[in-house]
Amino acid sequence: MRWFRTLFVALFILSAEVNSTPLIIRTGQVNKPFQVLAWGVFGFNRTSKSYDWGQDKFYKPQGFEPTTTVSADLLAALGLPAKLELGGVLPLAMKNRGDNSATGIGDLLVIGRYGLLQKGLLPIRGALSLAVSLPTGDKNSTPALGDGSTDFALGLAFNTANLPFVTGHLRGAYWLNGKSGSIKYGNMLEYMAGVDFAVLPGLTPQLALSGYNKGQSEVNGVKQPNSEESRMFLGLLLLWKPLPVLVIRPKVSVPVPGMNKGGTIADFYPGLDLWVTLP
Repeated sequence: MRWFRTLFVALFILSAEVNSTPLIIRTGQVNKPFQVLAWGVFGFNRTSKSYDWGQDKFYKPQGFEPTTTVSADLLAALGLPAKLELGGVLPLAMKNRGDNSATGIGDLLVIGRYGLLQKGLLPIRGALSLAVSLPTGDKNSTPALGDGSTDFALGLAFNTANLPFVTGHLRGAYWLNGKSGSIKYGNMLEYMAGVDFAVLPGLTPQLALSGYNKGQSEVNGVKQPNSEESRMFLGLLLLWKPLPVLVIRPKVSVPVPGMNKGGTIADFYPGLDLWVTLP
């Protein structure tokens, strides 16, 4: 697997953490019949702090071991007749914490989408999504590559259309997370709100607010205190379209102070997405 490690090290400087799942990374526009979308989301995350529930803040405790994750979510979606779309996301990851490391496939995501508002003069486009996350990642590796549960989600995405200079985005999804052995993972609500500014032909900056709220986990039916988690990020993204079929999206996001609780967190997240549409 040396080639795999080399590939991700090479992509390190082109990386970005996924601050939301691939379910809400798409706009409200669905593919045309038999149109294919391919998307690569390259990610890097190195945790720097852990949350202290007693002090209600993030800090770096003595002996803290950061977890470094380098990842690539490979997405493909095919447009179907009747405003339908079928796609999937193959997550690849390399994780390291202390002396332990793991490399391989994460939990596969299958997504079906339906276009609610796709034509006409209405100033809005929308899509309804149904998704299932399958436990294909190794939950026993250290660090784990998957959580061992089968999860289901319902998502909505809207964006404005036919408006000059500005495009608004509003997306959200609710995840019904499953069980792995005696552990029932908390359900999760994720969201994204953003605005694009078409300042130059082929070059569009986007300002976005994204995040999620995840409920408490249960072990043998008993809720675990301080197992919930919430995140909110402010992001700046630049959409560059050098070719009609290609969009390149460098981006950076930072946690919003006072709006994050639970788990571990990084200080900031730079990155890059690649997006190809055919024909």
